[in-house]
Amino acid sequence: MPYLCADPPLTVRDLSGFGTRLGGGGVGHQIPGRTVFFNSGRAALWGALRALGVGRGDRVLLPAYLCQSVVSPVLTLGAAADFYPIDRNLGPDLTALEASVGPATRAIVLIHYFGFAGPVRALQRLCERRNVALIEDCAHALFSRHGERLLGSFGAAAIFSPWKSLPLPDGGILAINRPDLEMPELGAAAPWTTTLARLAYRALGTVEMAAGWSPRLALLQRPGLRHDLHDRTSGAAVRVQRGSSVAWRLLGLAQPEGVVARRREHWSRLLEASSNLSWGRPLFGRLPEGVCPLGFPLVVEERDRWRDRLLSIGVNVRTYWEHLPSIVATDRFPDAAWLRDRILVLPVHQGLRSSQVAWLAETLPTLSRRKGHAALAHR
Repeated sequence: MPYLCADPPLTVRDLSGFGTRLGGGGVGHQIPGRTVFFNSGRAALWGALRALGVGRGDRVLLPAYLCQSVVSPVLTLGAAADFYPIDRNLGPDLTALEASVGPATRAIVLIHYFGFAGPVRALQRLCERRNVALIEDCAHALFSRHGERLLGSFGAAAIFSPWKSLPLPDGGILAINRPDLEMPELGAAAPWTTTLARLAYRALGTVEMAAGWSPRLALLQRPGLRHDLHDRTSGAAVRVQRGSSVAWRLLGLAQPEGVVARRREHWSRLLEASSNLSWGRPLFGRLPEGVCPLGFPLVVEERDRWRDRLLSIGVNVRTYWEHLPSIVATDRFPDAAWLRDRILVLPVHQGLRSSQVAWLAETLPTLSRRKGHAALAHR
């Protein structure tokens, strides 16, 4: 039985070009605007808001389906967070969104979920009409396009979390598209020991996949531990640091075209396999041109039972997001709560071999018939 890690692991091949001179085929032409390299997407969002002059007395509109990492930068600057509804297909309610724009609203954040473009042109027009800044959250959407344009090139600013798509120890990119905005100041980078530990963690996935087993599989089936991990990551305070030089170098060595092609190939293979599942359905029924998918999201009733089942056979899956920020009123945004309880994301990253994805595709339709599921389902 193979082990499939949730994120692309760091390999010897990734490090093989570390001492070579960077050419012009890397990620530079895949990121719009003037860029600043932070340690995280959370810090990059803080930088975007800071560049826009957001502070006390201001309000920022955010989608109701999100994690605490998107809320924290707003609150750190002393501004207030308001929310707009997201439907069960991850589409913003544009009418409700515009009705929520008030005199103190300074910015609207649009999340491009799982690498798929949100209604960015409609939001662009809305923001121009209401004199509000648009910030594109491209944390899931590195290398994705909408038509011929890169996601992140439509708003006044955009943020990226390249470590989610590439085997980096850290990294958050702020892209500023408005010429009148000043670049925010950066703090020092994290200590080299922290970077080294993060590199080792990313390399661990390579060892685990070679061994066909990971100690994380059993640990992640413990709800208490998952909750603690969530609090330590998504719920952590904003630390405005410079991204590490190692992460920047690895980012420059990435080959975007190959990353996009592999992810799209794996995503399409899983779509074919999951179109008639008895226990879940694909959130997206097709893969538009230009999308670089972060993962393959399924809508699953009794999601935690199926997550445990997948973990038990060696598939490390993600949920986005099983804990919404406490300030999101789920009685006002029931569809956000509906998504929170049902989204299960299978890996499609470029670190997977085609044979591993083929095994997963063959396994998904048989999952409900596998011995041991009944016991797991009543844990």
